[in-house]
Amino acid sequence: MSILFLGLQLLVLLGFPFLSKWISRASRLEHILSPIVLCYLAGILLRNLDIFPLRDGISQRFSEVAILFAIPLLLYTTRLEFIRRHAGKALYSFILCVLAGLISSAVGAWFFRNTFSESWALAGMVTGIYTGGTPNMQAIGLALQVDQEYIILLNAADIVIGGTYLLLLTSVMHPFLGYVLPRFLPAGATPDHSLQEDHPPSISLILKALGLTMLILAITVGSTLLLFGNLEQTAFIMLALTTLSLAASFLPTVRTWKNTFTIGEYFLFVFSIALGMLADIGDIISYGGDIILFVGVVMYATVILHLVFARLAGIDRDTFMVTSTAALYGPAFVGPICAVIKNQEVLFAGIAMGLLGYAAGNYLGISMAWLLQWWLG
Repeated sequence: MSILFLGLQLLVLLGFPFLSKWISRASRLEHILSPIVLCYLAGILLRNLDIFPLRDGISQRFSEVAILFAIPLLLYTTRLEFIRRHAGKALYSFILCVLAGLISSAVGAWFFRNTFSESWALAGMVTGIYTGGTPNMQAIGLALQVDQEYIILLNAADIVIGGTYLLLLTSVMHPFLGYVLPRFLPAGATPDHSLQEDHPPSISLILKALGLTMLILAITVGSTLLLFGNLEQTAFIMLALTTLSLAASFLPTVRTWKNTFTIGEYFLFVFSIALGMLADIGDIISYGGDIILFVGVVMYATVILHLVFARLAGIDRDTFMVTSTAALYGPAFVGPICAVIKNQEVLFAGIAMGLLGYAAGNYLGISMAWLLQWWLG
């Protein structure tokens, strides 16, 4: 029976992405029920309705592998000549988002100082999450010698609260921001390859694109093991993977490929389902209600304050969305957002900001925690 359930889980992970595109188009609500939203919701429902037993190890492994395949396939269509004109604006928006996160974390620590005796440490860890990502949070927690239970609950709460904002980003956020922020202005001509083609990619293209991707992954893994002796260096892996994929986009043969974004999008859908399968809402609410409230206040305060800053600075809505995603979720989530807004010009800049967040997250998080500890006594 366990083999049957394993087969069902694999069938959903690999097969539902195709069904999600059909459901999205048939519903005529593609802006709200995008394939990414449907995949994420499907994973959450399967996890929390107990339709059949799920193996967390399988979900975790699929989420990790899928995003490693997705990033190169998305970047093959990158054209730096369309990106360099917007890199400065992306950095400006990212800095504003980080500033909003620092302010929100400090206010959250003060507001919850009577709820958590170590609210200063939690604020430092949240600063790491909303500047870089989960690896930063875990590193900051260990550096501050925070109880492991807090680290687990904070990570779980981030999945739940972060999931709500991710649903907004992939559904109604883009049209809503059109009333608040300026629209994105392309840097001249449009890219050579559209993000989505009307016809599916050929078998030949799929094999060539996957072959190149596996070669890039092999070089990335090999170089990481050679330099560090392990595969725990997330920032280096993402940087190497991005750099090699971007270099591949300059190859004359690769520049003629069409629909590689569509292939990468499939892996993004798999990633979304797998991530949803890891979100056990019941356990998180039962054991970490106050943590969820703390994370929710800090995260949405960060988003709202960033939006206010972006409005004052004249940041366009696409740049706001990808830099908000890069700061709050890391570079791995930039691709899905670019697919939703159908704009690949901001893809590389968004990933670059996410990598910058990985590098700065630990410094900012630990410094914020020490400062708040001094301030709150």
